[in-house]
Amino acid sequence: MGNYADYLNNLRTADQVNTERQKILKKISELRDKRDILVIASDLSKSKAPISIDYTDILPVQDQLSNLHGKSIDIILETPGGFAEVVEDIVHLVRKKYESVGMIIPGWAKSAGTIFAMAGDEILMGSNSALGPVDAQISVVERTFQLTPS
Repeated sequence: MGNYADYLNNLRTADQVNTERQKILKKISELRDKRDILVIASDLSKSKAPISIDYTDILPVQDQLSNLHGKSIDIILETPGGFAEVVEDIVHLVRKKYESVGMIIPGWAKSAGTIFAMAGDEILMGSNSALGPVDAQISVVERTFQLTPS
């Protein structure tokens, strides 16, 4: 196996994963001049789970932002997409609070995730990162009307 798989296999408990996650996020913050860090990430391997950005994400993001106090933030973003209007609401929350917004895309930010990334002052991506097409999803609701003679 590769180094990354070996690294993950050594983290056996949820507490070990959480401790390692906090250590890595602190290191990113230090490398980026002590900026606040917010992670908005989906497990893209869970194709049957609801992993897109939707209305249930607004309150948790708002709650996390209330615990942060810097002037600059980096958002680590990984998402297959979601509702553009929710992304707009989240961007409004972030922009109201921060002077500078960086977007770190370690993997994918597709569709509404691409819109989200474009709202940043800078976008940091690696060789395996990808932004995706912005493809509006339109739901068609079929309605039946009955006309009555007047």
